[in-house]
Order: sequence, then C-alpha cells, then structure tokens
Amino acid sequence: MRVAGPVTGERTMQPEREQPDMPDPLADLDAPVRLVVEQDAARARIVVHPNRSLTGFAFLVAAGACLSALLPATLLMLALGAWPLAPFLGLEIFVVIGAFVFLHRHRDDREEIVLDSEQVAITRVHGGAVESSQFPRYWVRLVVEPAVSRYRPGRLWLRSHGRRVELARDAAASTRGALARTLSRDFGIARAASTP
Repeated sequence: MRVAGPVTGERTMQPEREQPDMPDPLADLDAPVRLVVEQDAARARIVVHPNRSLTGFAFLVAAGACLSALLPATLLMLALGAWPLAPFLGLEIFVVIGAFVFLHRHRDDREEIVLDSEQVAITRVHGGAVESSQFPRYWVRLVVEPAVSRYRPGRLWLRSHGRRVELARDAAASTRGALARTLSRDFGIARAASTP
C-alpha cells in the first residue's frame, strides 16, 4: 500500500492534455494528500478520504471539552436564578451534541475507485449510504474544472456516454490534484476536451 505517489506499471494510452492540471492556484500546495493507491497485476484501487482534521482521539477530546464547558455554565445559570437563560444554554448543548453526532456519522466516508482492464468502478460511502457507478474503461474520460475563486474550488468528474460522476467532492484541493494526476498520468484515463 502506498500513499499518493507515482504508480508503477505500464500505461495503456497517453492522456490528452487539453484541460488544465489540478490543484487550484489558490490551494495550499503543502496541504496533506489523503489518497491511497494500491495496485496489483489485475487491478488498481484508489481510496480517497475527505478533508478531515480531527483524529478519533481529538474528536473525543473536542466533544468532551465543549460539553464540559457548557454543562457547568447551564447549571451555574440555574443556581444563580437566571432561569430565562437555561433554554438557550440547553439549546446550545443540543446543537453541539448534534454537530458531533453528525461528524461521528461521517467518520468512515470515502470514495473507492477500482480500475481493471474492462471498467472503472466508483463506490462512494457517505454517512453510511453507499452509491456505486461503473464506466467502461476505454470510453471513460476525466473532466477537470479549474477553480474560479476561493469559494468555488476546482472539481473532477469521470464521464462516459452522457453519464458523469463527481470525484473527491469532499476532499481538499491537494487531494483532488493528486487524484487527477494519478488517473491521467499513471492509469491512462484520457482528459475530456470540454467541461460537462
């Protein structure tokens, strides 16, 4: 297993160069790349993880710190007789708990791209839901949309015969750039001449 490095092996075709390279010019080039490439003789598997800054332990520490600050504040307000503030502090506790439950539910989100000689299969796990798409390897094209601004980052699609699937939509720009380079340069996925 390797992380975001060049993949060895024969290239089946030379990619087209009509579209710009990723990453975005506004992206931090030193940002970590959350891309894992595994390859054997029959197939290759690329796993893309979303942009996530908290580890499991840091997640528990952050949740504990937030709740340990809010619960005593709520109890103090009730003890001082400031009962009109209690519903608002209680609501704040529920919002914080809801945010951490949402983050916990999405801790295993990922995209898996499996390439073999016949097809490209994309499986996206998002919040426990699984979406799958398959494209014929020969006809699939990589579409790169460059960033317009900091608030509209670049995007990637795989496209074939009128169908398209966006790749790495929750990943950092550095990860999208590494994925585009890996698919086009290392696995010979041709770039499309125009955006979808």
